[in-house]
Amino acid sequence: MDYLPFTKVEAIGNNLVLIDALEMPELDWPALAVRTCADHFGVGADGLLVLVPSTHADFRLRMFNPDGTEDVCGNGLRCAVVYLRDHGISVRNDLVFEAKDGLRRVETGESDGRLKVRANMGPPSLRPADIPADLDVGQVIDYPFDVSGDVYRITCVSVGTPHAVIFTPVESFRDEIPAVSSAIERHPSFPERISVTWCWAESPHSLRIRTWERGVGPTLGCGTGACAALVAANLLGLAGTRASVTSPGGTLDVEWPDRGDVFLTGSARIVFNGLWPYEYE
Repeated sequence: MDYLPFTKVEAIGNNLVLIDALEMPELDWPALAVRTCADHFGVGADGLLVLVPSTHADFRLRMFNPDGTEDVCGNGLRCAVVYLRDHGISVRNDLVFEAKDGLRRVETGESDGRLKVRANMGPPSLRPADIPADLDVGQVIDYPFDVSGDVYRITCVSVGTPHAVIFTPVESFRDEIPAVSSAIERHPSFPERISVTWCWAESPHSLRIRTWERGVGPTLGCGTGACAALVAANLLGLAGTRASVTSPGGTLDVEWPDRGDVFLTGSARIVFNGLWPYEYE
C-alpha cells in the first residue's frame, strides 16, 4: 500500500482535492476522483484537480467531477496558483495553464492584504454546437425551454464548460436550489449534460447566483457559473460588462470588456494536506 499526498483547497466554498502529479506517473484519475470526492467514504470534495507537466504552458491542470467526468474549473485555477506559491514551486505573478478547453493565463496581486488571482477564461460562446445543445437557434439567449410542461427562459453560455443561466427572483433559490435543476442537467437537449445557474440581477453591478454543477449537484460556488451569469445578464440588458457575482460561498469579480474574453478574479486557500491510501497497479 502506497500513500498519495493530496491537498484540500477551496475557493468561495468550492472545495477540491488537489494532486501534485508534476513528478508522478499517470494514474486512473477518473476512478481516483470518484473515490476521493465521495462524502463520508472519501475526502469529500466537489472535484479532483491534477497538476501535470505541460509542453504548451507552464503547467497543465486537469479537473475531474465526482462522477469521474473531466471538466473545466475556474475556481480550480486559483486554487492551483495558491498551491504552487505555498509549496515554492512557482511564485511568478503571471502563469499560463493548459486546461481542457485551451490555454488560460492567470495574474496574481494583493487586495486588502489577500492574494487575488485574475484568470482569463477566454471568449464565451452561446452557439448550440459549443454547448452542445440540440436547439434550433443561432444562439441560446432567453430561450423558452420546456421541462415537463413548465417553461424556463434559459441562456446557455459555454466558458469552457456549459451553463444554462435562468434569471429569477432571489427568493426562489436563496435557501435551496430548485429541484428541477437535475432534470435540466440531464435533459435530452444536452447530450453532454449542462450545469444550471440560477441568477438574480440585484443591480447592474451586482448579481447573486446558485449553481447546480453537472456531475456534482449543488455547490457553494462556481467560477464558470459566475462568468456565465455576467455574460447572460449583459446580453439581456440586466448588467454592464463588469459585476460582483455572489454565491453562498463568497463573491467573485467578473469582467467582459468589449464582449471579448471573460476575466474572473477572486481568492483561494489551502485547507489541509493529507495522504490517501492508494494501490499502484
